[in-house]
Amino acid sequence: MSERDNNLRIVQDIYSAFGNGDIPTMLTLLADDIEWEHPGPSEIPWAGSFRGHGGVVSFFTAITDNADFLGFEPQTFIADGDRVVVLGTEGLKNKANAREWETGWCHDYTLNDGKVTKFREFTNTAEVASAFT
Repeated sequence: MSERDNNLRIVQDIYSAFGNGDIPTMLTLLADDIEWEHPGPSEIPWAGSFRGHGGVVSFFTAITDNADFLGFEPQTFIADGDRVVVLGTEGLKNKANAREWETGWCHDYTLNDGKVTKFREFTNTAEVASAFT
């Protein structure tokens, strides 16, 4: 299997584990010192930079503490060398005020030796932040 195909399979396995609510399996596909970034304003509880498995767990905890998923769909996977980019959509609802939003996103993964070493999400942060203000 080529590096490209292996990296694509790893990222697809991440979405499968996430879809099953299996964060521990997802963590096995991430480097111990992973850099996890979700840029955005402070109104978004899970915006920021996170490091390591503990940081990734904190990221997902911030989401589940503050919002409910109404939908999450990775749609397009693009792989080239050590990079995999995924385009998709999601819908969530703020638990505190019941405001809902739906937005597209782009997830950018960098992999090395069969593990994700960097993740960065690009999304409509203004729309997400408006649900929290």
